[in-house]
Amino acid sequence: MPGTERGVKKAADRSAWEGQRRLGTKALEYAFGVLPAETQNALLMRSAGEAEPEVITAADETQESERPEQRALTDTQRRVMGARVAFVREIERMTQHVTQTRAIETLLTLAATDDLSPYLAERVVLANDRKTDTRTLSERTLKRWLADYRKHGERGLAPKRRKADMGVPNWAGDFLKRYQRPQKPSVEAAYQLLVEQTQPPHPSIHQVRRWLAKLSPEARERGRMGAHELKTLQPFKRRKADTLWPNDVWVADGHTFDAEVINPLTGQAFRPEITMVIDWATRRITGFALNLAESTLATLDVLRDAVSRTGMFNVFYVDNGSGFDNATVYEVVDRLGGTITHSLPYNSQARGVIERAHRSILVNLAKTMPSYIGADMDKEAGTRAHRLSRRDIANGLKPAQIPSFQEFYDRLCQAIDAYNHRPHRGLPKIRDLDTGNLRHRSPMEAWKSAEAEGFEALTAPADVVASLMRPQETRKTHRGEVKINSGIYFLDALRDFHGEEIRVAWDYRDVGAVGIYTLEGEWIGEAILDGNATPAMPQSMMERAGEKREKGQIARIVKKAKTLTGGEFELRRVESEQPSVRNDRQLEEAREHAKQLANEAPKFEIPQGKVERYRFWNQLDAQLRAGEELSDAALRWHDHYRNNSDFKAIAKVMDTEMDASGRQPTRTRRAV
Repeated sequence: MPGTERGVKKAADRSAWEGQRRLGTKALEYAFGVLPAETQNALLMRSAGEAEPEVITAADETQESERPEQRALTDTQRRVMGARVAFVREIERMTQHVTQTRAIETLLTLAATDDLSPYLAERVVLANDRKTDTRTLSERTLKRWLADYRKHGERGLAPKRRKADMGVPNWAGDFLKRYQRPQKPSVEAAYQLLVEQTQPPHPSIHQVRRWLAKLSPEARERGRMGAHELKTLQPFKRRKADTLWPNDVWVADGHTFDAEVINPLTGQAFRPEITMVIDWATRRITGFALNLAESTLATLDVLRDAVSRTGMFNVFYVDNGSGFDNATVYEVVDRLGGTITHSLPYNSQARGVIERAHRSILVNLAKTMPSYIGADMDKEAGTRAHRLSRRDIANGLKPAQIPSFQEFYDRLCQAIDAYNHRPHRGLPKIRDLDTGNLRHRSPMEAWKSAEAEGFEALTAPADVVASLMRPQETRKTHRGEVKINSGIYFLDALRDFHGEEIRVAWDYRDVGAVGIYTLEGEWIGEAILDGNATPAMPQSMMERAGEKREKGQIARIVKKAKTLTGGEFELRRVESEQPSVRNDRQLEEAREHAKQLANEAPKFEIPQGKVERYRFWNQLDAQLRAGEELSDAALRWHDHYRNNSDFKAIAKVMDTEMDASGRQPTRTRRAV
């Protein structure tokens, strides 16, 4: 073609090109088809090389991938499909001016001469989807892509992938019978049994492994795991407690302690059964009970403890164990006004809130004791501790490796108290006032927050709480006394039961008194520890006897002196004189010395923790009752702290057991 506009116009006149005036101008425009073939090819090549590709954003890719027909594609299939779509769209643009055959020939020519645009050149290899080095375009390939696109859309351009053969081979059933067993045999062992016990032909061990790899973990482990353990491989639902208030739902479960403790009744080593109740909304441990095994008695004891501490519940959520699923527990729950519900069998995950608390409190506490016998204990160390402890028990000594029941009880109370005041991941986050950092609330903070929002716990009737059963033992009375747990308890009403057997209800939280029942369960009364014990002699008689003895000895001394000398003697007591201060200098020195002694005296310090302050106040109170002298600072704090809200709250929690039953507060806060 001529290189100037005038030359092009003359060439058009000579060849009689078909043209027309452009509307609104004097310019002429000619149809693409009247141009020479060489010119048409050059224009097509130039348009293919300068065509701007469609920019696909991340949002477009996400939208495309969300189409139902494309969700089953892999990333590689989507990339290949996109590369082929680019060539299809390019051919469609070119067919606006030339035929389809002409457009395909132009693309093939450009590809052969490496004159494709960078955008299309990068997609030639990807669109071919081959593993060989010969990855070029062909007329047949481009026509096939066009046909697939017009028939099935973009999805028709995605390459097909061979799917794994999920068919079940003939030998699969015989192999699974030997592989899916509770003993969990290995693949090699099950395969060996298959070869020995079935007729050939047999698959190879590699075929067996490849087929097992196609199965889901749940299908592969069925039979090797029980229904309960198999749930760890299955989907689950997360339960949220955002809408619950305190005491709405209590979750209870028993746990056998993973360390040995000295039994207070037999003196032998045993693993106590600990039943705990947790409030689902606040994750607070509201009560606990100790027993030899999970039983109805342990359930009633933990209900009595929890209701006495934090008030009434709405729903009591437990498993189907014999300690919870019985008529006695149903009757007590009905009397308290609550509702009991059970989780599905083999579904302990539904009560994961209490299972997690068992690990956080009880398992961690057991690992701090030398008598720990859990799965993580070193076998050699555990054997040595067991041998030494049994030797000491056989010799009548207290084993150093096993804590006493009192030590275990105190440490358990401390562990539960620490858990209730420690941040919990299942509770919302708050801004810490001391550090300024975000942290989770503790169970007690969640409880106090609910009280600030208007929650008020309902108190159960005192007579109902008092009637709840405690651990009971059968004992024989003797002249109004009954012996249990190394203590002697007295009740005057037992005079009518001399020599008979009765039932004694005792509480390891308070050894000051025990409940007395007949063998038929009728209430007799409350026996007091050492209730009939009195001093051997009255104190006034002892003082008069001492004065009389002193006068008699003085009289004998005077008589002996008269006998030796023959004269008269008078014996009298001479009071020692206090040294007097002779001058002002000595007085000043004495004052300085007194100030120095005052500075050297121990300062009165108040503990930081709330529970420690409560126990420190009780210690000061006991000293005052014993007649001991306290400093002025101690007396002021003692009078001031009894009106503090923290003191009242902790006292309500610590001493509610006795108050709710109508008796005096606990006299002895120690276990048996």
